[in-house]
Amino acid sequence: MMYNDPPMEVSKPLGRALTLPIVVEQIVPSRVCFTCDVCCRFPERDSPLRPYFTREEIQAAIARGIRPDAFPDHAGSNVSVVPHGTGYRCPAFQAETGKCGIYEDRPLDCRLYPVAVMWDRDRAEAVMGWDSKCPFIRDNLESAESRAYVERTAALLESEDTVRIFLANQPLIGAYQDDVIVLRRLNRLTQGLRAASRSPAR
Repeated sequence: MMYNDPPMEVSKPLGRALTLPIVVEQIVPSRVCFTCDVCCRFPERDSPLRPYFTREEIQAAIARGIRPDAFPDHAGSNVSVVPHGTGYRCPAFQAETGKCGIYEDRPLDCRLYPVAVMWDRDRAEAVMGWDSKCPFIRDNLESAESRAYVERTAALLESEDTVRIFLANQPLIGAYQDDVIVLRRLNRLTQGLRAASRSPAR
């Protein structure tokens, strides 16, 4: 992939990603997102924090104007980032507006943020947490609104539809990060992962 390509042009929406039968509630106001310099930008090209796209999400992103070679594996992969200042950015991020060019079809990995789904320190269980790099979370960590949001999101992540998506796309579960504040164990997802690991390969 060439990293000096001009910014992509985003076409009109062509439909939602097929892997998203669920609606993810947003807690961070748009006014905060548009003034933040954390999301969608990365210090290194191979950052493990690059969003993961499922097969269907890749198809939707390409239909919206993202270059096919932004995805190393069209069956599912982390997006390849492009140079931006002293670092890199997601190819869907529009630096001039601070907005996502495929917002209506952004992947589940992005929809969940600032919630992170990751392995615990021992890689024994899946957990959910807050990404403390998000300035809104830092300022509202203990609010009643945040606590209620955690409960609703935990229920969503443990729902049958969401667990099925994660089991089919296990790279969605990130590596443990020290700066993510662990909130809940995801017991149902962990049980599914253990069952899948015991199943004989076909």
